[in-house]
Amino acid sequence: MTDYLSRSRLYGQGYLPPDIRYSSPTYRDLYHETAPHLFRRRPRAHDCRMESIRDHWDKRVWETWLLSRGLSDTYLSVNGLHRMPDKEGDESKKKDKLLFNIGLRGYIDGDFNYPRGLSVNWNGDIFVADSMNHRIQVFNEAGVFKFKFGAKGKENGQFDQPTGVCILPNDDLAVADKNNCRVQVFNNTGNFKYAFHTVHRPFWVASDKEYNIAVSTTKRTIEIYRRAGKLLHRFSLSGKKKEENCCQICVNGKDEVIVCDPSTSFIKFYKYDGTQLYKFKPEANFEGLDMMLGAITLTALGQILVSDTLNHVVNLYTERGVLLKQIVCPTDDAGPTQTIGLGPEGHMITTEFSVLGQHCLKIFRYRECHCHYNRPGSSKRRTPTTPC
Repeated sequence: MTDYLSRSRLYGQGYLPPDIRYSSPTYRDLYHETAPHLFRRRPRAHDCRMESIRDHWDKRVWETWLLSRGLSDTYLSVNGLHRMPDKEGDESKKKDKLLFNIGLRGYIDGDFNYPRGLSVNWNGDIFVADSMNHRIQVFNEAGVFKFKFGAKGKENGQFDQPTGVCILPNDDLAVADKNNCRVQVFNNTGNFKYAFHTVHRPFWVASDKEYNIAVSTTKRTIEIYRRAGKLLHRFSLSGKKKEENCCQICVNGKDEVIVCDPSTSFIKFYKYDGTQLYKFKPEANFEGLDMMLGAITLTALGQILVSDTLNHVVNLYTERGVLLKQIVCPTDDAGPTQTIGLGPEGHMITTEFSVLGQHCLKIFRYRECHCHYNRPGSSKRRTPTTPC
C-alpha cells in the first residue's frame, strides 16, 4: 500500500510496477524475451545465415543438434571421398613413386636454371644440361652431386646454353651447344675430346649403336652425322618453323628417328633419309583432356614414354601409339616434365622447370628395384654432398 503522495511521485516519473517473470525453459526463449529490452539501443551484429537457421545456436535444442550433426556427417563423408582407405599390412600399402627431389632454381652445385637436357649411362650416372648456367652437372643414381664441367664461352669445353645430351655407345657424352652451333663430345669424366659444327643451331641430340648422331635443330630440321661429324642426311619437319617449337628426338635400332613434335601434337617416325613412315597422336588418359607434348624416350622393350607438360603426367605407349598406362601423375608429385631418362636399376629420372615454378631433378620408381624396396617416402635434397 502506498499513499497518494508516494504514488504520484513514483508514477509521475514514469514508474510502472514490474511484470511477473516466469522461468524460461531454454536459453533460446530467454534470449528472445530479454534481447529486445537489453540490446535495443545497440546495433545488432550482422548474421548472414538463412532466416530459418538464425535461431539455431544451442545444441541442446534438437533442431540445432540435428543441423550440426548433419553438417559434420556431410563433411566427413565428402572428406572420405578424397582419401584412400588404409589397408591392413605394409605389403598391401602402395609405395610412393617419388624417391628423390633434387635442387632448386639457382647456380650453386646441385641447383639448376632451366635443365633442358638429360641422359643416363650404364653405370647409373645422370648427366644434366644446365642450360642457363652453361654447364653439365653429373649425379649418381641416388641424385647425389658428383662433379660439373663447362662454363660460358666459345672455346673447347665451354658452352653457350647447352640444351641436349646423349650417351654414345662407348660411354662418351655428346652435348648440343646451342648458341655456338656445334656438338661437343666428352668422355664420362668431362674431358673434352672433339667437336663438329652443325648446319643450324642444335637443340637435341640422340645416338644409335652405330655411332650415328641425330641432331634436332632450332629450324625444325633433322641432321644425321657420323661419329666424326660428317653430315649424312638432312631433312625438314612439317609445321610452323618457330624456335619455341623445337622438337625432342630419340632413335631406335631400325635406323629411324622418332620425333616428338609439340606444334602438331604428333609422334612421328622418319627414316634417316627423311622418309616419313607413320605418325600417331598420343591420347590422354581421360576424354576431353588436351595434351602438350614435352619429353620422349624409348624403353628397353621399344615402348615410348611421353610427357604431358600441360597435365603433368608421363604416359607409356606402344610403338603404334596405343596407350598402355600412366606412369606418374600430379598425385605422385610430378610437375611439368621436360626431359625423361631411364636408369639401369629401374628408376625414371626427369627434369622439371617452368617460368614461375621449380627447376629440379626428380627420380621416380619405374620398375621394381631392390635398392629402394623397403625405402620410406620421398626426400628432398637442397645441396647434395659429394660422396667420399
